[in-house]
Formats: sequence, C-alpha cells, structure tokens
Amino acid sequence: MATAHEHDSGSGGAPRRASIDDVARRAGVSVATVSRVLNSPALVSPDTTRRVRQAIDELSYQPNLFAKGLMTRRSNVLAIALPTIYSEFYSEMLRGADTEAHTLGYQLLVSSDARLRDGHASGHLAFGLVDGIALMVTEPNDALIEEAERQDRPLVAMDVDLRSRGIDSVVIDNSTGARDATEHLLSTTPPNRCYFVGGPRDNYDTAERLAAFRAVITEAGHTLRADQMTFGDYEMEFGERWWRGHPDPTALKGAGILAGNDEIAYGIMSAAQEQGLHVPSALRIVGFDNSRLSVLARPRLTSVRIPAAEAGAAAIRMLVNRVNHPDTPASLTLLPTKLVVRESSV
Repeated sequence: MATAHEHDSGSGGAPRRASIDDVARRAGVSVATVSRVLNSPALVSPDTTRRVRQAIDELSYQPNLFAKGLMTRRSNVLAIALPTIYSEFYSEMLRGADTEAHTLGYQLLVSSDARLRDGHASGHLAFGLVDGIALMVTEPNDALIEEAERQDRPLVAMDVDLRSRGIDSVVIDNSTGARDATEHLLSTTPPNRCYFVGGPRDNYDTAERLAAFRAVITEAGHTLRADQMTFGDYEMEFGERWWRGHPDPTALKGAGILAGNDEIAYGIMSAAQEQGLHVPSALRIVGFDNSRLSVLARPRLTSVRIPAAEAGAAAIRMLVNRVNHPDTPASLTLLPTKLVVRESSV
C-alpha cells in the first residue's frame, strides 16, 4: 500500500497535498461517498464512514474549503473588513474576532483596506465564498455599505447602527464613557476651562463623544465655545500640534482636556510637559481606549476603556447567528465603556 508521502510526491519530488481522489482510492469508495462523509455523514453507513475517516487521517487530507463551498454553499470562512489594522485598537478587535471565529469553527479572512477610492467602490469586499462579512463603518459612507450589501451575504455592521437597513449592528457606548470622563474633569475644573480634542469631525466615535461632552458642559451652565472643541487625526502628532498651535499654550494652565484617544492625549501631555506645565498639577488630561500607552505614560493616563476585543467577538457571534438564522429581525449589541482613573487627572 502506498504511503502518504508516496501520494504526495510529484514529478520533481516536491510535496503534493493529498486530494479527495487519493482518499477515495485509499478507502475503496467513490469521490461522492467521501464528499458525503465530509458534508452529510448521516447518509453514510458507520463502516464506510470509519474507512473514509481512516484514509483521511493516514493521508493527512485537508478538504479545500472553497471547493467544499461550491457543493454545500458554506465555506466556514468569515470576512472582517476594517479601515486599518495598524493600531492597538484594531489589533485587539481582530484578536477578539479571530478567537471567537476559531471557537465557533470558522476561519477569518481580513481586509484592512475596505474603503472607497476616488468616490468608487474599491472592490475589496469581493470576498468570494465567505459565509458572511463583518464590516466596520467609522463615518458616513453609503457607497461602502451598498458595496457590502451587493455581496448578498450575511452582514454585520460595526461602529454604526444599521438596523433600519436590516443589518445586525455592534456599537460601543461612547456616550456614557465620554459623559463619565467629562463629569470627572468638572469635579475640579470649571466648564469654561474644559476642552475636547477629538478625531476626524465626521467620525462616528468623535461625534458621539463630543455630543456627550457638550451635554455635560451645558448641564453645568456653560455654553461651549468654538475654541473648546477641535478635530483632527487619532494620532500623537495631532495632540502635539494642537498644543503647540494654541496662541498661548501657557494660557491652558489649569485646563481639563478630554482627548479623542490615548495617542492624542499623550501628544498633548508630552508637548505641555516640554513647556514646563506638569500633569496633573497644571493640566488634567483624560484619553480614550485605555490602551497600553495609558499605563506606559508618566504620569499614567486616565482613560475610557473601549471593549475592542469584545466588539470583534460580538460581531462574529452575530454573524454566525445570521448565517444560521437568516430570517431573524436585525438586532443591536451595545457594549459598555468604563472610565479608568489614573494619575493624569487627579
């Protein structure tokens, strides 16, 4: 009897993976029978199933998921599309999604560039035989959503509530986190001395956090001035530019700042300390994300914890549920945030 290695050797001596034909020959059955054992084992006798399984083990045969998908209309592969994977937030989200997918018996395909180029769909959502797509939408983008809908596969939205379009959604409760952070700043800082330094103006997270910040400041009896809110990038360099671009940075002494994320907060804190304004004695700062940067910074940074890994896992759970129950009403998963107080604000 030929060994697995004999089956795997090609004309040039390079390894060749065992095929379904090899399994059928080894087990003494048809290719169709092997396919039934893999996809509908209840239709095959126990003795035949045992022989096929033994052949699969001996040959280390691994089914081609996409060939299998052509027959079963299932590939056991899910896709997740994110704006980027080059940040701790997105890495954590992917970690949670990949772990959950593996737990539920799925593989995960990742796209890190599911955006539009020159106003047209880039085609990065054409994921072939995937069973479903988890799509993160961080700002208004109907073209991207329509592109995903045209894939005609189960779809879950992340970061935006699309239940009105019949799409399951995973949303993080930015409002509560921003409200708690602003109230924390107001405990020692007057409302006219509080500032919001956020990400891009159209970003959903930025808009929700600003709305909560504004609401708390208004409840404290102050109308937010234009100079008390600024928009930019979720990057450390933006925080530094904001501080240094202020007409008189030293006039910010005694201010309380809610930053759009930990990187912005760290940029502000570093620039302020370079000019002799120490945190928190001269300046109180709160970030968002509760990333590793928040505990590496000195002083350690107060930050709002964002459940990034939990969001990724929740999206995969919802997607698998949608694959298995396609006719259920669209639902929303709202994930909580939590203010973690450290030395930068007390």
